[in-house]
Amino acid sequence: MPTPTDTVPLWLDDGAYAPRPPLAEDLRADVCVVGGGVAGLACARRLATHGLRAVVLEARTVAGGASGRNGGFLLAGAAAFHVDARERFGRDAARSLYARTLRAQDEVYALAGELGVAAAVRRTGSLRVATSEDEAEHVRRHVAALAEDGFPGELVGPDDLPPVLRRSGLLAAHTAHDGALQPAVWVRALARAAEAAGVRLFEGTPVPAPVPAPGEGPVAAAGGSVRAAHVVVAADGALPALVPEVAGAVRARRLHMLATAPLPERVLEQPSYLRYGHEYVQQTADGRIAAGGFSDLDAGASWTDREAGAPAVWARVERWLRDDLGVAAPVTHRWVGVVGYASDGLPRAGDVHGRPGLHALGGYSGTGNLVGFLAGQALADRIALGEHDGLSVFASP
Repeated sequence: MPTPTDTVPLWLDDGAYAPRPPLAEDLRADVCVVGGGVAGLACARRLATHGLRAVVLEARTVAGGASGRNGGFLLAGAAAFHVDARERFGRDAARSLYARTLRAQDEVYALAGELGVAAAVRRTGSLRVATSEDEAEHVRRHVAALAEDGFPGELVGPDDLPPVLRRSGLLAAHTAHDGALQPAVWVRALARAAEAAGVRLFEGTPVPAPVPAPGEGPVAAAGGSVRAAHVVVAADGALPALVPEVAGAVRARRLHMLATAPLPERVLEQPSYLRYGHEYVQQTADGRIAAGGFSDLDAGASWTDREAGAPAVWARVERWLRDDLGVAAPVTHRWVGVVGYASDGLPRAGDVHGRPGLHALGGYSGTGNLVGFLAGQALADRIALGEHDGLSVFASP
């Protein structure tokens, strides 16, 4: 028998949240942002600091999509490990992307402190754990590549792994700058900061697909519309539907997660990811275990924009916790997040070709907590200042 929490993310399980009202009038703005996740809010807040009038339309609630349904990791770099990114994108491009995410990471930590949510954005470090000899060699190359490019990272031997990871882990890469999030608390604080800067934010306001470019008419919703000189679609998993031009480069994919009741002791201080990132786990500040993975078990069924989950995948994550990590606490939450995966591994940020004034953000391949923040601000600078440099590390939509 399913439990009432089977589709409620741990991060969003807060009955005290009072949504903002939906759009109920026709507005004019400089920029209309579709999507109230981390990228859309970072973009809107930055636009406001440049003196532009920004309106954000969110289909559900702030952080109701991928920004509140992920694993809660704040990792530098993009989806590809740095050693792989150098081979795939070129060393200079990979180094530039990693350096920019490191700076954005510091900015997130500082901003979270300023906004009073430092407890939800913790600089804990992270562990990338090898579970096979092949992966162990890849981890060694990963740490070496970081060092060659002047980035921090160190090898952790098997005896120094947390006991909960020693059953399956051979060694790990430790990156001390990474962090753990309660993503919904962080993103909702970012929303309040955006409003304080002058952004108007409407929840419960879905926008029909496809989203029009400014010259094609206003962005319309059930209760009103927004006419703007620029339209930014910041939807990640919903991006291929809302902006069909990116559908060949970005695909929606579901990721399964669950959370347990609080453990009586701390067993894991750093968010950790194993088996080339297929599985990921952290212990929250209140002692719960939040874990996800086994998208390869989900196979072709994972490529969907529906948030319905597969019981077999959740069961496999639960067995992994019990049999491999030794965590036997009861499961209290099971949920699915839909994110956008880029075919080439590069996030999309910039102008939609052939549709002047329409811009897109997404395709973070599971790393949107930090890359989305960076991309949103870079796109805002592009719109407000004509600044292109910040977008140079991303692919065009």
